[in-house]
Amino acid sequence: MIFTAILRTVIPALWGNLIAWLIGVVPLLVPFEDELRGYGAFIASVVTALIIGAWYAFWRWLQPRLPDWAVRAVLGSSKTPVYAGKHAATTAPDAAPEARQGTLERPGL
Repeated sequence: MIFTAILRTVIPALWGNLIAWLIGVVPLLVPFEDELRGYGAFIASVVTALIIGAWYAFWRWLQPRLPDWAVRAVLGSSKTPVYAGKHAATTAPDAAPEARQGTLERPGL
């Protein structure tokens, strides 16, 4: 479902943004404030994207070991998205050519 895919995109992004914001308010980063002033917005964007990616990858790895309620809390849904119509059906190699839809056979070549 498309709704599952959207949830599993938005929820980890929200978590990643929250974590990036929390890192930004840590007093340990105050000494670096002057060095980051010119590039702060760019660096914050990159760091946030990396945190979101790491968050999602970590929880996808951990997902089989967690109860459904925990997966829903961190990823938005315990179901993996399914995209209908994106995978072609396969046929046996000895099937008739007309049964193999979607092949790139051209007459006369």
